[in-house]
Amino acid sequence: MGVRTEEQAEHLMRSAKASIAVEGLHLNQKQEMLVKKCLTGAITHKEFIKRALELSRHA
Repeated sequence: MGVRTEEQAEHLMRSAKASIAVEGLHLNQKQEMLVKKCLTGAITHKEFIKRALELSRHA
């Protein structure tokens, strides 16, 4: 996955949030921030997985 600008990440997030809303799901603020960090290259995919698992354990 390549590094994206903040604007590109926002566009992708809007599309993804609309898609999961159809299924009755949503992202909380922490989840959304984590995905954006991965999309913009602020964290690696490996770090994303680690943090996502931590979030899911504390949900």
